[in-house]
Amino acid sequence: MVRALRADEQELLARATLGNMNWPGPRYTLDQVMLIPSIAHYFTWWPGPFDFGLVAEDAQGIPVGVVWLRFFTAADPGFGFVDGAIPELCVWVAEGQRGLGTGTRLITGILEQARSRALPAISLSVETGNPARSLYERLGFVPAGTHFDVGTLVHEL
Repeated sequence: MVRALRADEQELLARATLGNMNWPGPRYTLDQVMLIPSIAHYFTWWPGPFDFGLVAEDAQGIPVGVVWLRFFTAADPGFGFVDGAIPELCVWVAEGQRGLGTGTRLITGILEQARSRALPAISLSVETGNPARSLYERLGFVPAGTHFDVGTLVHEL
């Protein structure tokens, strides 16, 4: 089941951000993620006035994946920041749930919601070597351009 991400689910976003930061293996602890401003701003003060997301749950109602769009500013950019009018996509799927279509369902769902809100595009950041890049590219994300990091991708809506 996929449902709307609630305003009281900051802890889920913190765990998801930790999972994203540790995709190649343990690099950060939750305490470190909470204390590094450039990482913590993905889940602190959730939600901002225009932020929104979706949660995938298993049959017992336990979150197994989450996707959210976060608006950043040039003064406090995310890793995949392109423009203040373009939100950054964050997505996480629990280990053991990957490869089952959960990430695809979450991302396509958030793209539909972004289109319905008339957003111009969505950006994201993906580290070199992260196998999720192939999913993003399959769903229409392309490199943001020569003025951006090679891991910054954009999906024009």
